[in-house]
Amino acid sequence: MKTHEELVLEVVEQYRAYFHGFKAHMGPILKNMDLTLAQLRTLAILAEEGPLVIGQIAQRLGVGLSTGGHLVDRLVQAGLAERAEDVGDRRRTVARLTPSGEGIYGQLRIGPQRLQSLLQELEDTDLQALLQGISALNRVIEKKALEQSSFLNSK
Repeated sequence: MKTHEELVLEVVEQYRAYFHGFKAHMGPILKNMDLTLAQLRTLAILAEEGPLVIGQIAQRLGVGLSTGGHLVDRLVQAGLAERAEDVGDRRRTVARLTPSGEGIYGQLRIGPQRLQSLLQELEDTDLQALLQGISALNRVIEKKALEQSSFLNSK
């Protein structure tokens, strides 16, 4: 029987192997994009929520207005987004994805679809065990996040 520490190390190794496989699949897509993680997050927000004003984008990203504007500018320069007049309020400018931006986002969505197709190949018992393990890990993560939030709020 393996010790707790041995099990932890084995899970870490399995996670690394999974991440390596995912990275190998997504690497060529991400390599050709030349976008930062913040720009990818901005792209995803625009893809999932539709046209937004810069303030809304900044709020969703948890950054300042100028940073949000800069991120949108980079996507505009890359031809992935465009700025347009808000139809409802001409004083506001909204950002939205271009067809190229939507295409890039579609390529990024292949990752979760690939994971889903891999999960379809698991036996029900393995899928249940995986779900139980991920759920347990998420509970620990949520608990730690709450503890950290409580600690930061008490200062």
